[in-house]
Amino acid sequence: MKKNLQLLALILISGGLFAQDEAIFNHYIQTPVIVNPAAAGFNNEYQLQANARASWSGFEDSPKTLAIRANSPIGDRFGLAGTIFTESAAQQNRLKGQLDVAFRFPIGKEIKGVAPATLAFGFFTQFERISIDNSILDNPLIDQGDEVLMGYIDGENFFDAGIGFYGTFYENTFGGITVNNLVSNRLNNISGGTTETNFNYTLLLGHTFRVGDADVKLTPSVMLRSVQDAPQLIDFNLQAGFLDDHLLTGLSYRNLRAMGLLLGTRLESFRIYYSYDLSFAEFQSYSNGSHEVTVGLSINRADLQARRKAKAAEARQSRRR
Repeated sequence: MKKNLQLLALILISGGLFAQDEAIFNHYIQTPVIVNPAAAGFNNEYQLQANARASWSGFEDSPKTLAIRANSPIGDRFGLAGTIFTESAAQQNRLKGQLDVAFRFPIGKEIKGVAPATLAFGFFTQFERISIDNSILDNPLIDQGDEVLMGYIDGENFFDAGIGFYGTFYENTFGGITVNNLVSNRLNNISGGTTETNFNYTLLLGHTFRVGDADVKLTPSVMLRSVQDAPQLIDFNLQAGFLDDHLLTGLSYRNLRAMGLLLGTRLESFRIYYSYDLSFAEFQSYSNGSHEVTVGLSINRADLQARRKAKAAEARQSRRR
């Protein structure tokens, strides 16, 4: 089984790992900046999150992914996010740093100080290093003279950039598109040239409905992702929020024959989400499914400003006394 995963790593490399095709985090509805740089700072919240994913659990040397992300509004129009990402799969290792910058603006005539729509434009830059452990050379299926393989054993560096658009309409309808791999330059190419690839894209659309007078929200959404040298991925999601979204649950179906379950809670500034994916493909007999956990803190900027004003007012009154 281990040799099979070593071979899988080589197949991924030969298919162009410098494309942005890392593990898909499921919690992009709760944190859209995961898939779209234009969503940086969009919800006017200061966020610090850790996403951990174990794909194909129970399968030897299965992919394990960890991302730590900070996301913040800057003033009333800008947003900024930074991510450190690491992933291991068999003998393959990835390390990536990404910076997202976004600019958002209202659209339409404001009603009670709120515009009917908000649109944001953003871009990201990232640096990525991909390497393979030397132990992969022990596999008899490996071609010792493969120059591409030898290069990845030494470690390959890549630079990428992309753009995104994200927006909301009356705060209930949301969506956006991200275009990746607009650069994809190999920084350590001896000839000084660049490696070009076809761009990838991610499309997200969704809408939130309130169920009668009950404190329940239903949010159906769809995510379409096209990645070079990989099958097109489509997620159909249905999320339910209870008690002002203090309790979240959801179901998803992926066109690659997989189902997912989401559970989550929001307590004051604390957030935690858990997802479990189960595949219906024959491969599932070798795996216990995929697990994903997101833990984070989110502080609303308006609430923070209100608290600061209240403390300042109390301090002034105390001095007057």
